[in-house]
Amino acid sequence: MLDLSNRPLLNKAFLADGIFSLIAGSVLIVAAAPVAALASPGLPPEVIMALGAGLLAWGAFHLAAARKGGPNAIATRISIAGDVLWQIASLAILASAHSALTIAGIALIAMAMVGVADFLFFKMRGASQARLFQAA
Repeated sequence: MLDLSNRPLLNKAFLADGIFSLIAGSVLIVAAAPVAALASPGLPPEVIMALGAGLLAWGAFHLAAARKGGPNAIATRISIAGDVLWQIASLAILASAHSALTIAGIALIAMAMVGVADFLFFKMRGASQARLFQAA
């Protein structure tokens, strides 16, 4: 069993992001057609499947980085950059394709943004506590 009480915040954030990403990615792959129809009438299910596959890779990266001593500075930078890019891409989709999205599609994107922002906050806080980005 995972003993989370002795792990640093950054490691816990990586574990949580990894587990959540694996679950979300699996759900998106299995339910690609209904999710695509829910989000936008013209959205091909293959787009949702690709997003799910990407989340599986993202989850595996986070779980691998959280092993043993926890994520190093490079893995942390990649993770934080990925979360920031997710936020930017989500805003770009909402701004450019809002008319093609259903209300449910807009809500799904907004909820994902909130979840990613939470992970980003805890990763940045954990990196600060671990002093990963201190000038030498």
